Formats: sequence, C-alpha cells, structure tokens
Amino acid sequence: MVNKFLARQIFKSLIFSSQRLFIIALAIIIGAMVSSAFLNVYFDIDTKLSKELKAYGANMIISPVKGEKLISNTEFIKVKEELKARALTPFLYAFLNLDSKSGIVLGTDFKELKLTKPFMEVKQGSFSLSDFDENSAFIGADLAKQLESVVGKDIEIYNANNGKKVSLKLKAILMSNDEYDSLLLVPLKVLQELTDTQGINLANALVYGSYDEVSAKAKAISDEYVEAKPISSVSLSEGIILNKIKALMFLIILVVLIIASTSVNTTLSSVIFSRKKEIALHLALGAGKKDIVKLFGYECLILTLIASIFGALCGYFLANVFGYLIFNSSIDFRFKAFVLAVLISLVFSLAAAFLPIKRALNINVCENLKGE
Repeated sequence: MVNKFLARQIFKSLIFSSQRLFIIALAIIIGAMVSSAFLNVYFDIDTKLSKELKAYGANMIISPVKGEKLISNTEFIKVKEELKARALTPFLYAFLNLDSKSGIVLGTDFKELKLTKPFMEVKQGSFSLSDFDENSAFIGADLAKQLESVVGKDIEIYNANNGKKVSLKLKAILMSNDEYDSLLLVPLKVLQELTDTQGINLANALVYGSYDEVSAKAKAISDEYVEAKPISSVSLSEGIILNKIKALMFLIILVVLIIASTSVNTTLSSVIFSRKKEIALHLALGAGKKDIVKLFGYECLILTLIASIFGALCGYFLANVFGYLIFNSSIDFRFKAFVLAVLISLVFSLAAAFLPIKRALNINVCENLKGE
C-alpha cells in the first residue's frame, strides 16, 4: 500500500518533470498505439486477407470419381447446395465443328467463371453481365485467329454425331495466356443440349477459409460419385502469404517498441540527472535504496499504465484506418489485442526504465549536496 507521503512525492515529481515526462508518455502512447493497431489487424487478417486473396481465382477442384467420365446434373446441384461456395463453375468439354473448321467447345456458367477465373483479358468486345445469355459465346484469342472470327458475328456449332447445330453470337475475344485461348466458351445448357449430355466433366470452386478448412469442406462433399480436392498451389500459397504478412507486422511492432523504449530510457535518464540533488537529499534524510526504487518505479508504472491504455485505445482507430485503406472494411475490436498491447508496452517501458533507476541508486550523496 502506497503511504500518503510517497503518494505526495510521486505527484510532485510528476508535476515537476511534466515536460520531460510528456516525451516519455508520447513514446509509450505511440508504441502502444502501433502494437494495438497491428494486433487488432493480426487477429482479423485471416478473414479479411483471405477474402482478398480469394479474388485471385478458384481454390478447389471437383471431379468425378475414378472410372466415371461425368458428374451428373443431380450430383452437381447437390454439391452446390452442400458446399455453399462463393462461386462454383461447371465445365463441360466437347470437340465440335465450328463453321468450316473444328475446335474445343467449353460449356460453362459465365457469371461463375468471372469469379473463379477473374483475370481473363477482353481483347475485343465485352465480357459483362449484360452479355451472359443463352445466345452468347466468347472465343479465345488463338482460336479466334484460327477461325478468323469477328465480334458481333454468329458462329455455327455443329455436332456431327447427332446432327444438331446451333448459332451463337460472338460477344468478345478473350485472352488469358493459357488453354482458354484455344476454347470457344458457350452456355452450359446449350452445350448439354447440343451433345445430349446430362452432366459436366468437372467444376472449380471458390471457397472461403484456410487450407485446412477448404480441405475439410472438400472431404465433406466427396462421396462415391464426386471427388473434391483443394488446389494446393492456391490454398497453401495463401497460408504462406498470411504468415509472412503476420511476421512483417510483428517486426514492425518490435522496431517501434525498441524506438519507444530508447526514447523512454534516454528521457528518463535526463529526468533523473536533473533530480540528482533531490535523490541525494532523500538518501541523506534516511531513505533507503528501496524507497528510491519505489519512488521512480511507481512514477514509471503510473505514467506507463495511463499512456499504454490511452495508446491501445487509439490503436483500435488506427487499425480501422488500415482496414479501410487495405481491405476497404472495418476491423473488429479484439479485447485480447487491447490487453496484449498494454502488457507489451508496460514490459518494454519498465525494462527501458531499469538502467536509469539503477543509476539513480549510485548517486554520491555528499558530492551532490555540496553542489559539485
């Protein structure tokens, strides 16, 4: 229990050194604020960044079990209902006659494809929601060059096996520097009717969650007809990126805390140097070294606690600034981030105060009271 005399001494000391102590408080506030901000982002980043990374394409592949060529429409609908994915794109391939030549036709859902394959470049025409109807087709750049296709013209697709044919209007020429450049993209329903097929070859899904969560969801929907697997190159890379960003945040926190601790150390040393006669007088009047430690220890504790709490609260607002700048959304308040930020600031600040307080105990009483 702090006695009244010590409490009065602490209060007077804080008032006497208020200008220098303000610098210490400011350093602690900045350290606590940065710690709180990054810790709040750290606890929220898995959800926020995971959604950002999912914008780069599918992270799960769904295919028929070995021995089967197709996933039936019934099974596909069942998977769609169970998976509840952000996007689920079906694929059905067929080799058909295209005008006077032949090529590979891909039946798919254009709206879903836009999410699972987001970086296809529109070389000519338009690839937007207004174009996604059953009379539209989109062609890859290489196939368009081979067929000498022109946007706006109709392309005839003919199935020699059953004599069925259909004409679709080309809405765009797409380029993605992969196999899509050699494909003609048509609505899934149109290709199923043209080929008398009641199923798909495979599907790609965009599922929220970590690699382990995506794996668990894939395992849950797999059965005797369907096999689902995470696309490891995407899901694992996401985990690696998250870990690297978290490590970078901890490094930034560490650097800021070291800088804040250095400021606390140097400023407190200056404060103690200016109060040498006061310390010497305390010792001369019978105060022990423990009393001096208590005096400066309580001063540092009170100042650090107030500054840390204030800084940690400000850190939540800074975290939201980061959230809107990076993720365009708010960051949830995490009480454990607040507590950790306060504790970390206390530990670093009190550690920085250790050497200055230790030097205060080695002051020569006679020399300082003489004025030397």
